[in-house]
Amino acid sequence: MSSSVIQLLIIASTFSLNVCEAKNVVMIPPLSKSYLIYHANIGQALVELGHNVSICVPDYLANKRLVPHKEINIIKYGEYLGDVEALLYEKTQMIEKFWAGEIQTVSSLSPTIELFKDLIHQVLTDEAFITTLRGLKPDFLVIENFMFTRNVLVLPYKLDVPFGLIGTMHDYFLSRIPFSPAVDPLVFNHETDRKSFLQRVQATILSAVFTVYDMFTDSHVVSRYAPEKPDISIREIALKAEIFITEIDHILDYPRVTLTNTKLVGGSSVSEAKPLSGDIKHFVDKSPNGIVLVSFGGGDIYIPDYIRTKMANAFLKLNLNVIWKINGTFEQDKILALNWIPQNDLLGHPKTRVFVSHCGKNGQYEALYHGVPILCLPIYGDQFYNSKRIAVKEFGQYTDIREITSEKFTELIQEIADDPKYTNNIQKASKLFKELYKVPSKEAAYWFDHVMKYGGSYMRSSGQQMPLYQYLLLDVIAFLFAALIATLFAQFIIIRLCWKLLTKNKVKKD
Repeated sequence: MSSSVIQLLIIASTFSLNVCEAKNVVMIPPLSKSYLIYHANIGQALVELGHNVSICVPDYLANKRLVPHKEINIIKYGEYLGDVEALLYEKTQMIEKFWAGEIQTVSSLSPTIELFKDLIHQVLTDEAFITTLRGLKPDFLVIENFMFTRNVLVLPYKLDVPFGLIGTMHDYFLSRIPFSPAVDPLVFNHETDRKSFLQRVQATILSAVFTVYDMFTDSHVVSRYAPEKPDISIREIALKAEIFITEIDHILDYPRVTLTNTKLVGGSSVSEAKPLSGDIKHFVDKSPNGIVLVSFGGGDIYIPDYIRTKMANAFLKLNLNVIWKINGTFEQDKILALNWIPQNDLLGHPKTRVFVSHCGKNGQYEALYHGVPILCLPIYGDQFYNSKRIAVKEFGQYTDIREITSEKFTELIQEIADDPKYTNNIQKASKLFKELYKVPSKEAAYWFDHVMKYGGSYMRSSGQQMPLYQYLLLDVIAFLFAALIATLFAQFIIIRLCWKLLTKNKVKKD
């Protein structure tokens, strides 16, 4: 047999092997733009590994080209949901409450929790959607570990499909990672990993509550949506995940405790910058001192007129030009206002000096990747925690846009642009990030591919396979407490008997 024939046979066998190993992967991101964007990046990386990938996209996002990869199959669903992001802002009034000066607490999450429980109920009772999922015959599901949509975890249990979790939150409680409230950061109280006594008290109380109580899920979710299955909790289903992938890292975030089946990958939304074009390129080219990029993310965030005016006045005093993602126009030559911007490409341009942002996860990682210092203007959710860590690591600063004056706002932006400390710190972090995490979307895809091949049971901790009372050592504590009580009782009986003997002998002598 000739060498060329042998080579053809090897190629053919390799091809057939790859085809046999290809899996049908279905990704179920939450109902918003930012999550869909990075799921699409991971989906494309899975396609490049030879898998068939489908992404479930709510109807209101299906025509926004948030999944530009033609190789990925789009599963449209949820026409009945409407514009979820607009509905969220309308029902919770979270933006209006922020501008009104209300302080956000854990209890203020209740309207958001109830809204998402209702939305997910509609999805889980959509028989056409469930039938479509069954028809795809998925080999693996990728589900977002988003606390507000966690009831979706009933789907892999209902469909008997292995799954992996990916999320922007490192959830100690869901994956049962042993940790100490004294040092490990919690998003809920916006602190650092260096806690005061009162912060440690608060973190301990919050940790105890969230360990035993899950306010984000429906306790009857299995009996309601998968009545044919044994009734277990969502947390018990989550512990069956083949792998937990978390969209954070030890560079932008603080060092964290992890288990073997928890992989930190950084931000999967990041990518190399593409060249600018059109009016944006012309504006950047004619900005001799560089630009400030201003964006409050992909959603339409309501900004009151007095805040817009304050920001615009501050921008006009800078020696930098400004590209501002906002609905509206400005006649000043220093400000280019646009409804949409190529954010990642602008952050990757060498003339971008400062990123003024609400500090959502995707934007922060894009700024880190390209080494652009940030001025954080948090509004809701984890943005306060994100902003705090930016300041702690001196990658930038944060402020309250409601309270800061226009003059101070100008000074703060100019300080971040001119003080080399911020640029040097985040550019060093950028080099570390690229060296350690390479391309996060590919890293996430690698681990999903890995557990599809080999399963994740070999990485699963025994603590993830035992009842909660055993994991919390409640049986051991109860036993030791009972032993202590029994010992004390025995000592009491012995002392009592001795006392009786002593008093009896004393009576006899008398």
